[in-house]
Amino acid sequence: MIQAVDTADDSSPAIRLRHELADTLLARGHIVSAAVDNAFRTVPRALFVPAGTALDVVYSVDSPVITKTDEHGAHISSVSATYIQARMIEMAGLAPGMAVLEIGSGGYNGEVADGGRGARLREVTAAACSAT
Repeated sequence: MIQAVDTADDSSPAIRLRHELADTLLARGHIVSAAVDNAFRTVPRALFVPAGTALDVVYSVDSPVITKTDEHGAHISSVSATYIQARMIEMAGLAPGMAVLEIGSGGYNGEVADGGRGARLREVTAAACSAT
């Protein structure tokens, strides 16, 4: 297991893992555009997962990152597996000037979806939707 991180840091292991993630997503055909490839290489996923999550978990291709459990330990929230995020973003066909509504997101998918394309991003998180 790769050393856990408490913050998103751009240390060599994090950068290397971001590039390995993008390389794998590209090789498997989940990433097909340069914009999405660049976004996965530059947006630090560690900013959007619980502090202390191991980098190999953060940058896994096939597994979600659990972000919340209930009082019984059941998983009730997660950051989707990166291959799913890549496919969704590619299928959306985003272009500059398009508006994106991201509901229930912890932010990473929205950041990657924007990817420097100038999309107007609106995020509504689960916390914002919860009744108080």
